[in-house]
Amino acid sequence: MATQHSRAAARLMISPSVILLLGWMLIPLGLTLYFSFLRYNLLMPGANPFVGWENYSYFLSDPAFKAAIVNTLLLVVGVLVITVVGGTLLAILLDQAMWGQGIVRILVIAPFFVMPTVSALVWKNMFMNPVNGLFAHLAKFLGLPPFDFFAAAPLASIIGIVSWQWLPFATLILLTAMQSLDSERLEAAEMDGAGPLSRFWYMVLPHLSRAITVVILIQTIFLLSVFAEILVTTNGGPGNASTNLTYLVYAESLLRFDVGTGSAGGVVAIILANIVAIFLMRMIGKNLDA
Repeated sequence: MATQHSRAAARLMISPSVILLLGWMLIPLGLTLYFSFLRYNLLMPGANPFVGWENYSYFLSDPAFKAAIVNTLLLVVGVLVITVVGGTLLAILLDQAMWGQGIVRILVIAPFFVMPTVSALVWKNMFMNPVNGLFAHLAKFLGLPPFDFFAAAPLASIIGIVSWQWLPFATLILLTAMQSLDSERLEAAEMDGAGPLSRFWYMVLPHLSRAITVVILIQTIFLLSVFAEILVTTNGGPGNASTNLTYLVYAESLLRFDVGTGSAGGVVAIILANIVAIFLMRMIGKNLDA
């Protein structure tokens, strides 16, 4: 009886926070759904007729939508490949005994704590600027013409910036997994004649597989909504060359003032993100069970 009363008291105490959390999540989602069925343009206040699925049809048939989907996939896959491969190599390197190991680890992890807008501005103005950037001065020193990154390779440049931000996260997770690997097994394999590549392929990589799946899951969820780096560097251009789904929703809502179509795009983005998340969760669940 006392246990039931304590449980009831616990539910009563946490109910305000649960209600607040549900409201914080469901009210914006409900308004987004509501606006997605209206012809809601900020340039025509007061005229918001119900149009049904018209906004969805317009958004999905827009040629920019196909380009945004492709760019989103390329951005996610490109960053995942760089961060997983680079994070694995850095984790193996940082796991070795070296002088100043603690300082080196802090320096490697530090970029993860830089705000996306700040890192994008630093890369845009200090490194990739075709006139005064560090890479431009290096090209001139080598006798080569400066390369305009954001005009010639905008999406690849954004992939590089985002990878620089997320590489410390992957390194930290994989380094933690590396430290749980039994060093005696590696020493025994080395004494048995196994080379470095064999030890990595048959011992280190299988041990890191679970950590890699966690990195892929967490990063994918966040990479689907990359926005600040695109806004600061390319504004989705040239044309739609670096426009992802998140930036396309922003452009429809706040640049073209079409809140109805932007809301429809937001709903589409939520559905696609949930499909990807469910697929990854099932894949990772099977991997962890194995």
